[in-house]
Amino acid sequence: MRPSLYYLMIPVLGMCACSAHHMSPEEKAYAATADSTTFSNDITSINSPSRKRVKSADARCRVPSVFEATSKLERLVTSLGGVVVESSLQNESVQQYQLPYSTDSIKSIQLYTPTANLTLKVPVERLDSVDQSLTAIASFIEHRVIKDQDMTLKYLANAMKNEQHEVKTAKEEIAAERREKIAAKRAPSATVNVNTTVSPANEEASQNAVAYQDQKDDAVIDRRINNLAILDDVAYSTLTIQLYQPQVTDVQIVLNPAQISRAGFGTELLSAVKNGAEILRNILLFFVQIWPFLLAFLLGWIGYRKLILRRS
Repeated sequence: MRPSLYYLMIPVLGMCACSAHHMSPEEKAYAATADSTTFSNDITSINSPSRKRVKSADARCRVPSVFEATSKLERLVTSLGGVVVESSLQNESVQQYQLPYSTDSIKSIQLYTPTANLTLKVPVERLDSVDQSLTAIASFIEHRVIKDQDMTLKYLANAMKNEQHEVKTAKEEIAAERREKIAAKRAPSATVNVNTTVSPANEEASQNAVAYQDQKDDAVIDRRINNLAILDDVAYSTLTIQLYQPQVTDVQIVLNPAQISRAGFGTELLSAVKNGAEILRNILLFFVQIWPFLLAFLLGWIGYRKLILRRS
């Protein structure tokens, strides 16, 4: 007797489901926080502590010294239990001049603006402390934006979808066990063929079913990861800060490459004589190359003069 397609899929789906049991208890407990639909407080209130509120800030400020302000913010964030995600300093060149200074040197003047870009993550309760410190060290605030996004409904939607998926999976497993028991009672044990072959159509259908199940499992994992990211953003605020300072002038006295690499007078004189001879040679060769045009011009001029004399 050839078993049905459904019973061929049960072992495969069971193997896929068993992969979730390889996580440690700590990993399972951490992942379970992404699927929790219970809240300790009433979320109907906009100021409920159970709401998933994500706070972030963005600012651009002028400071007296970019390096000192950057170092101060980095130390502050670290002391508050935060993390410096990114910190980059650079000098944006504005203008550059090169002026004569002496016979063999020049004065190089460069105008540049030091800037710093910071991405910081701090505990949400410490966001105000960092903001106040930034305001204190800034001499001019170009802009400052503080956002407070409510991600409660998005978090709850992902958790409810995952919970619904688990309920459906449990019901399907129970129904599959019942059908398997009924089929085992109806089928005589003596007629069961162990080396049962599967047709190409059944094999393709089985592969499609496994792929569909994998897609649903991946969707569950994606929703769970999104919820964990929301919880992380709720606990730690992200600050994006750009610092700059007034233009700085950098003056350097450097050797003039043109003067250093210049040859001596005798060498230059000899080179000038050779260059003149080369120019004269090229001119002579040029007139030699165009002798047909010169001859035609000469004959034309003679003919023109004769014609003028005859008329006169």
